[in-house]
Amino acid sequence: MLFKSKKLFSIIITSYNNEDKIERAIDSILNQSLDSRNYEIIVVDDSSTDNTQNLVNKYNSKNIKLIVLDQNSGGPSKPRNTGIKEATGKYVYFLDADDYLAPGILDRIANDDELLKSDMIIGRTIRRNDNSLTVHARFMSNENRYNYNINEVPYIYNHFGPPSKFMKLTIIQKNNIIFPEDLHFGEDKLFFTKLSQFITKVSTITDDSSFIDRTTSNQSLTKSINFYKKRESDLQIIDYLLDQEVNEKNIKLLNRFLEFDLLKSCNSFVFLNSEKTEQINYFNQISDVFNNQLIKDKVINHISSEYKDAIQYIQNNDFETFISFFTWLKKGSKIIDNQQNEIKLTDMKYKYSIPFQQTNLLNLVESKNEIKIQVSIYGVEKESILNLSIMSRNDYKEDIVIDDFEITDNIMTISIPKDKINEKKAAIYNCIIVYEGFKHLNIKYGYDKKTNLKDKNGVFYPTIN
Repeated sequence: MLFKSKKLFSIIITSYNNEDKIERAIDSILNQSLDSRNYEIIVVDDSSTDNTQNLVNKYNSKNIKLIVLDQNSGGPSKPRNTGIKEATGKYVYFLDADDYLAPGILDRIANDDELLKSDMIIGRTIRRNDNSLTVHARFMSNENRYNYNINEVPYIYNHFGPPSKFMKLTIIQKNNIIFPEDLHFGEDKLFFTKLSQFITKVSTITDDSSFIDRTTSNQSLTKSINFYKKRESDLQIIDYLLDQEVNEKNIKLLNRFLEFDLLKSCNSFVFLNSEKTEQINYFNQISDVFNNQLIKDKVINHISSEYKDAIQYIQNNDFETFISFFTWLKKGSKIIDNQQNEIKLTDMKYKYSIPFQQTNLLNLVESKNEIKIQVSIYGVEKESILNLSIMSRNDYKEDIVIDDFEITDNIMTISIPKDKINEKKAAIYNCIIVYEGFKHLNIKYGYDKKTNLKDKNGVFYPTIN
């Protein structure tokens, strides 16, 4: 271990009326295998009106501190900022009271000297739904990386939520980085946008780090926020970035907000079914962004070609065609167009186009010990393909990964040992081609195919999208 007397972790729990979940959160820390002298728990309660504070006070532990705000602040920013002021550990971690840490994660980090050289450590986040456990933001923890330059971690700017992130406290305090208390949505995005300017070394690990509760009894505030309120906060962050130094980090950040937040969000019924006056106002706002000279010179060429047409309509001030494009993208009929050795999806009138990526099952045969499948793959470089993943819809621990395969032209042949399937629980699994680190292509299949397994029925069944 690289630390001595100073506490290694400051776990900041923010709570508001969490009497049903607060004990689970605290116990997930106290039950860690790491000696409790090496961490502190700071519970900042946002003026709860239920039994949350009494439950916290029942803990007879010297390393738990409860701070109660005088009045409810209406969001997580003020409680988190209060926790930052009180923290003394090397790394700070923000834990919502309805979430909880994975067993052993603190010990895992504390006993890895290479990890302790990092400015930020990111582990695997598990999403808990009513009937399933799945990996959340899989791209953040798909492999072990030690002390990478932040710009070398693929898609790191695509996920700005606090779960499974351990951040060096001195960087936050020295640069006076706080959560904005005047934003009711997007406070995480602005905090991590500012923090990333000072982060140099990032490590990612495949170990389970935290569980986020997304059961029906725990509805997220994010879901209730109006679409346009969310975009307002995104536009504020873009304005902030445009005022900063032009460098690789900020270009990547701008790319994230333009593609993922401003454009991808338009591919939704929420946007398409909203009032036309709201759509026009939003279109005018993003027109200012996409016609900014820095954006045109440095950012647009990094945005996915899926939105090439949409960007053209924005820059040409063509609102009606912009809406028509996203209406087609969301629910319109699509045909395959093969021109000049480039395959695209287009509409019936060949007005719009997007890249074509698809994998189809061509053949499935079985022997006594294995199932062999052959699939055609379009729109993906074969060098970027990592594996076939058979992913459980119920429990991520039941996933099967097959990384031994052959590719000839655009045909991929994979052998699946039956003993790997036999040892798994009976459930529904998705067959996925994984490429470029974490991206997924769902294998399309046209008819039922039964297979003979040891103690369960195996059926490959049709998929549509």
